[in-house]
Amino acid sequence: MKYVPNSSQSIRLLIATVVVVSVASFGVGPALAQSDQPGWADEMFGDFEGFVSTYNENVDASDLGIAADQLKNERVNLIVTDGDGTQGTASFRMNAQLQIQELEQGTRDDATLQMTTDRATIDRILGSNNPTNAFQNALTDGDIRIDGIGLINSVKWAVINVLASLF
Repeated sequence: MKYVPNSSQSIRLLIATVVVVSVASFGVGPALAQSDQPGWADEMFGDFEGFVSTYNENVDASDLGIAADQLKNERVNLIVTDGDGTQGTASFRMNAQLQIQELEQGTRDDATLQMTTDRATIDRILGSNNPTNAFQNALTDGDIRIDGIGLINSVKWAVINVLASLF
């Protein structure tokens, strides 16, 4: 004899299926969000990947002023805005020597800092003969803004930004 589920078993099976599909869809959400990058962001990310090794070999914490100690071991979301308002994102971790590690396209959920800038600044840095210096100058000149994520980091970086603008 063939098994035929009753209506309550069918409803439970349908609910279980919906729950499983919902959970599976939620798990791939961040990966889908990263593919929403504008076309120029893919090129920028490729250039940024090439920049990282040069930057890491030449970074000198003393060139970053008062921000240097505060950038150590931070997890960063970088948001770059183009002239038309579209945004490209990348994320990375700064190690204790202020080297860039774990570079990925898109944002990270565990970020502690957000750096924002415009595409012209990123293009200037990546096209520079000395991209490490150009990055450091963009930080100290305010062309790259750093804001903390979370209450303590937000307050800390608000104070640092005010002090940096005074000096």
